[in-house]
Amino acid sequence: MEDAAIGNVDAVGDMLKKLSTLWKTRAAVNLDLPDYWGLAYDPTKSDFSELLLPFRDHPSWTAAPSELRSKVLSYAWAIYNLKTVYIECNVVTPACEDFIKAPPSSINRAAVQDVMSQVLLDEALHTRMSIMACNYIYEKNGIPPLEFVNFNLVQWRENLLSNCNADWERRLTRFAVACASETLITDYLKTMAEDNSIQPICHEVTRTHAIDEWGHSSVLSTVAMDVVHGLSNRERDYLRQVIVKTVQMFANNELGAWAKVFSMLQFAPGRDMLRDIGDTNEISVYTHSVETLLERVGLTRNEGNVSTLAEAADKREGALV
Repeated sequence: MEDAAIGNVDAVGDMLKKLSTLWKTRAAVNLDLPDYWGLAYDPTKSDFSELLLPFRDHPSWTAAPSELRSKVLSYAWAIYNLKTVYIECNVVTPACEDFIKAPPSSINRAAVQDVMSQVLLDEALHTRMSIMACNYIYEKNGIPPLEFVNFNLVQWRENLLSNCNADWERRLTRFAVACASETLITDYLKTMAEDNSIQPICHEVTRTHAIDEWGHSSVLSTVAMDVVHGLSNRERDYLRQVIVKTVQMFANNELGAWAKVFSMLQFAPGRDMLRDIGDTNEISVYTHSVETLLERVGLTRNEGNVSTLAEAADKREGALV
């Protein structure tokens, strides 16, 4: 049994080394990027995929004037990028720093530090890319910037951390939320990354981000395999539960951000529209990816007291509106 465990750790080490080697050619933000900001702005194209709007089918939205709808889609791009910045800075970066500063005491210690430092560099470049792409759309449309900071996923994470009673809980919470977020973002990005009907810069920036996040999902899930190997049953259950709960918050409709946008645009029906759609989006879109993640890293449900994804969605634990 011990030999099998050692073999698994060695296999994880091999995967980490391969991912580290691939980083130089895989990480899109590290390559010679096209001059996105030199792309022609096409005023006939939307700045965001309408399919991703939580209220896309609401009668008040479909009846809204085309000029207002266009501005809303521009601000949808802003919400997406601002949320990206907060996730990169407040969710993923702290998890990377944990492993860089204090890696797990396994034979893969150095390899974990290496790949997590690569992710950290990628995320800094993503943050810059998102800020520049957001400001580009503001400028081209002549609209004031959206000032919003209270994204639900970030607030919920802070609340979880404030209720932790031990350092191991805080560390696993930071890692679980980051690991789940990097897995879930790939599903979200896929729509815009494949949508050639939106603004060229929005499509290309999202496509670049999507390429990197696919890689990050692999890196964090492989690191998770190394981490799980050294955890107690109690710690494994805790890690799994936080990953499961993150699905709910990632699918949150960010009603606060949308309320701010509708107020800026003086769109009166917006309040009733947000009340009608509620705070939770299509969770089913994300559950498969997280179930695959849990299975890959060895956290499939085997204890009766561990919540399922469906139960987490129903209970909506920790949701902040």
